Amino acid sequence: MATIRDVARRAGFSVATVSAVINNKSGVSERAQQEVLRAIRELDYRPNRVARALSRSSSSTVGVLVPSVDNPFFPQVVKSVEDVFFENRFVTLIGNTEGKIERALYYIKSMLSGWAEGLIITLTWEMIQPEVLDGLRRARVPIVGLAGARIIPEYDAVIPDDPQGAFDAVKYLLGLGHRNIGFIGVQESQSTTLRLEGYQHALEEAGLEIQKDLIMLGRNYEQANGYILAKALLRRSPRPTALFCFNDVMAMGAVSALHEEHIRIPEEMSVLGFDDTAGSYCYPQLTSVALPKTEMGFLAASLLLERVRGKDTSPEVITVKPRLVVRDSTGPMLGS
Repeated sequence: MATIRDVARRAGFSVATVSAVINNKSGVSERAQQEVLRAIRELDYRPNRVARALSRSSSSTVGVLVPSVDNPFFPQVVKSVEDVFFENRFVTLIGNTEGKIERALYYIKSMLSGWAEGLIITLTWEMIQPEVLDGLRRARVPIVGLAGARIIPEYDAVIPDDPQGAFDAVKYLLGLGHRNIGFIGVQESQSTTLRLEGYQHALEEAGLEIQKDLIMLGRNYEQANGYILAKALLRRSPRPTALFCFNDVMAMGAVSALHEEHIRIPEEMSVLGFDDTAGSYCYPQLTSVALPKTEMGFLAASLLLERVRGKDTSPEVITVKPRLVVRDSTGPMLGS
């Protein structure tokens, strides 16, 4: 691999001149600049990012940690994050923790060893474990939380209003005449806890009793768990006439279960998701609580950029508002 000294010899100028051209510094003649650029092309020279970071006290690199790249919510948010950093000429590194502590620690260490100037993390279970928090704090770089619900007091965060979104969803189903509304969520999930609060609040406001048998929590956020939990709810008596699911992925699993049981949607059972990542791509199209994913990514990236550039104020938590998007998977209860 060519070095900066090889470029200097080929161009016939000093290493200092080559460095000035690479870093876009003033004071370099047009001739010197052209000769250096020609030598760089001929030698296929690629500047060492770590060396440049040391000399400039900046690596123009940030990291993003998400719990799942399979869940379409996270790629959609990360795209918005990456767009902001690209516009500001930063490289964005992505790490998929899969909700595991050891993977989170590996990516934190790797990204910071690669001179990442800051991290955006999803505020999920693995990120608040003591060993992970210790690694983040020792790194002494800006951190911004994005989505999830486990706030870390010393860091900025952008989070959705989960209780309000769930409340709006269940109130809508109640307005359609549904009274037995099943809830599908995830164990040990703070976001599930908050959405369950909204679900219960809506039922209590309507004067209805909370039926614990209609609340089903699975092991993860995947489609298979939505399928399994929907099957279990179908065995309940009385059977629910509507299902409110933690996310669109689990809702799609529930839809598959209902199709398999020849239950018509929405005539015999309504299905409602959360996050609006896949609602328009399934049959019937899914009613869902939409989160402003582009806005969330933009806000988190902007907060991190401000911190990287020296902003020194108290941590800020921004709560974004969800909105209900009504499609074909919900309708009035038969006979209502």
